Amino acid sequence: MGGILGLYRHRALIVSFVKRDLLARYKGSAVGLFWSVIHPLIMLALYTFVFSTILKVRVGISEGTEQFAIYLFCGLLPWNAFAEGLNRSTSVILENSNLIKRAIFPSEILPVYPVIAGIVNELIGFAILLAVLLLVGHPIAPVMLLLPAILLLQFVMTTGLAWIIAGATVFIRDLGQMLGVMLTLGVFLTPIFYPPSVVPRQMRALLAVNPMYALVEAYRSLILKGQLPAWQSVAFLAGVGAVVFLVGYRVFTRMQPAFADVL
Repeated sequence: MGGILGLYRHRALIVSFVKRDLLARYKGSAVGLFWSVIHPLIMLALYTFVFSTILKVRVGISEGTEQFAIYLFCGLLPWNAFAEGLNRSTSVILENSNLIKRAIFPSEILPVYPVIAGIVNELIGFAILLAVLLLVGHPIAPVMLLLPAILLLQFVMTTGLAWIIAGATVFIRDLGQMLGVMLTLGVFLTPIFYPPSVVPRQMRALLAVNPMYALVEAYRSLILKGQLPAWQSVAFLAGVGAVVFLVGYRVFTRMQPAFADVL
């Protein structure tokens, strides 16, 4: 409960950090925040050209769409937000060391704002995906209104991991490089670039213990298939997210007093 109450108590400060982060990211560029729209548009066009035109990759109608580019983009949206939040958490404490040394500053909010900034960019990508679905005549099902609940589970799990990574990086500076390798492995071990049906039967047990698989499939069920995701996978995602959030907050607050000495 301490982590939830802390985030709620400092919500205005978190929002301020998120706004500053999004504005600073594109400061000085010619089109500013429009890069948040341009980038996913370019990526979607690239996926469509490479996978649909050149490679002519298709997925079955059971996956919710026969257009592989849309299938891939839908899976990449949550994964990219997840990876961005974790990658940026590796340096957020070091970059704000001047704030850490202030006794009254709530340092636990620092790993949170990159997670939220990543989700904001994901929502921009989702708006583009929604527009494309409407353009190609894909039905928009009412169950899509449940997407914020899945997004909340994503935020909870990512924040918990971000707390652990941000705190540990203060003492293990190589953790950022290690994380990059693990995320690269993760994106290929999670059915994002391929449907889960192609995974060998003897390896499908690994999918059952992969929370990112549950997350990606929840997105695809709601958005592409227009149906509720399997309750077992949602329950698993919620359980993992809650445990990681609570453990992450506890680990971070335990390490927090030593930050000033190391920095």
